[in-house]
Amino acid sequence: MSAAGGAARVGDPAGEADVAVGPAEARRELLTRLRRRPGWTALAATALTASGVAAIPQATLLAGALDGAFLRGRDLATLSVPLVLLLAVVALRAVAEGAGAHAGARAASEVTTALRAELTEGLLALGPAYLERRRTGELGNDVLEGTERVGPVVARFLPQVIVCAVAPVAVALFVLSLDPLSGMILLLTGPLIPLFMWLLGGLAEKRAERQWRALGLLSAQALDALKGLETLRLFGRAREHERALARVGERYRRTTMDVLRAAFLSGFALELLAMLGTAMVAVSVGLRLATGGIAFQVALTALLLAPEFYLPFRRLGAHHHAGMEGVAALRDVLGHLRRAAATHRGARSDDGPPAPSSSGEPRPDAAGAAGPGSRTPAPRVRLVDIWARYPGREEPALRGVSLELAAGGMTALVGPSGAGKSSVARVLIGTLEPECGRILVDGAVLEPAHGGAWRARLALVPQQPHLFAGSVLANLRLARPGASIDEVVAAARLAEADGFIRRLPGGYAAPLGEDGADLSGGERHRLAIARAFLGDADVVVLDEMSAYLDAATEAALTRAVRRLAARSALLVIAHRLETVRRARHIVVMHHGEVVQEGTYATLLASPGAFADLAGRARAQCAATGAP
Repeated sequence: MSAAGGAARVGDPAGEADVAVGPAEARRELLTRLRRRPGWTALAATALTASGVAAIPQATLLAGALDGAFLRGRDLATLSVPLVLLLAVVALRAVAEGAGAHAGARAASEVTTALRAELTEGLLALGPAYLERRRTGELGNDVLEGTERVGPVVARFLPQVIVCAVAPVAVALFVLSLDPLSGMILLLTGPLIPLFMWLLGGLAEKRAERQWRALGLLSAQALDALKGLETLRLFGRAREHERALARVGERYRRTTMDVLRAAFLSGFALELLAMLGTAMVAVSVGLRLATGGIAFQVALTALLLAPEFYLPFRRLGAHHHAGMEGVAALRDVLGHLRRAAATHRGARSDDGPPAPSSSGEPRPDAAGAAGPGSRTPAPRVRLVDIWARYPGREEPALRGVSLELAAGGMTALVGPSGAGKSSVARVLIGTLEPECGRILVDGAVLEPAHGGAWRARLALVPQQPHLFAGSVLANLRLARPGASIDEVVAAARLAEADGFIRRLPGGYAAPLGEDGADLSGGERHRLAIARAFLGDADVVVLDEMSAYLDAATEAALTRAVRRLAARSALLVIAHRLETVRRARHIVVMHHGEVVQEGTYATLLASPGAFADLAGRARAQCAATGAP
């Protein structure tokens, strides 16, 4: 990762918990989104409604043709017009059904694509501080499966709701005009179906919510197991984790079966009501037909339209399960989006004004930055009285930290484990929000609106740099997608990476395994430094590698870091005494506070925490025989 973080902000006390979204809110939000792009959704509802209403002329023509053929003795020639019209209506219904299904699929595709893009943008805007508190599997489940489950709601459930509001009413009123008794049966039994759906809907909704939660947990557990498989095997915990995964899978199976039971119960109730209503109409017209109380054509029309009256309700019941699943998933998706809106309300991070530079002019963003050879001077960055704590912890991680990064030089953070070194770096890159305090860039306070421009000036070289599956060139161009190959090569040379890249099969086009599995730690580190050069970062945060390196690799990394320090404000989380010697300014931390700062010589000559750290480091080197 070549750039990370955003502007430091005063912490949001309410921001740690996800924003809760109820089922009713989720439905309203979905309807609002559909109204913004009504084309395909309106076409789907219109086509399906037309198909439902077309059942009236279809039943009328069919009943008239049968009555004429069997009771009135008409031949085929005299019935040709009604039969042609009947075939036309049947074809019209088929076309309308197909058009409705196609339009619903297009509407679902548009909504899910837009929702997935908005969710991805929202999660990126929330930044690593939000993402790190959530399991990757659950987030991936929300982005992929969660948005996908909204599709059936848009494609089938919502259009069918509109159909149920129009087509059955039209059919019932037509039957009422032909045969009042049959029409009254339809009008009295029809409302019972939505009533049963509402009564069973609460049960199904709760079970669908539990099923979605179980699926998210299963996704998270499975991804954790795959990512940590080697560690689990090394510690002999693979079987134990397998049993835990099996328990989560069993939980998901049980919740799924509960949802299916509720769906089958709802479907059975709807089919039973539809069957009873149709049977009542059939018995009513049959008895009256036997006594001559109703004409055959009228009786047959009412009997043919009775199943058509209940058909939209039956379809709605069939889609009700998918609707419940989609709403349950949408609630989580909207929770992320509302959290992003609450955190970044008032200014989108990419639209904010640029961070001030020493020249007083806006600096180009990463996509249009100058190449590694031409750049603006590094800014003067100060942290003033920063207090911060991690979510869920009472003790502050930083207690009134104030320090300044040397422009065009290296500032080293030293101290024992847990002293707050990484917390300072997190505040600087925006993955830890301070409760109070300020970040000053060339004397100007860094505000949340500067987030996009500030990220364009930052680069992070972590201790374990992340590389994506793809070519070396694609991984380097993450820092600046529009960089030419010459600029990429120049950045790689500055990072001492060009030599080993050219030795790879394919050179810069060589494919890398997931997370750079084919490279050594030193090679991955040099690629991360090359990203910082290519991105032309003004401020670089480097977590120094603490693993043992061979002499050649260490020398190459040292030269690359020196070049980086000469052109940027470099903050190094130092683990080795050799690195501290090269720093222009050293900040010593303990228990989240700055206890000493100065040059290597002055700190070593003064009694205190730094002299103690240096003494322990020398003693450890002497004990192990290390230089």
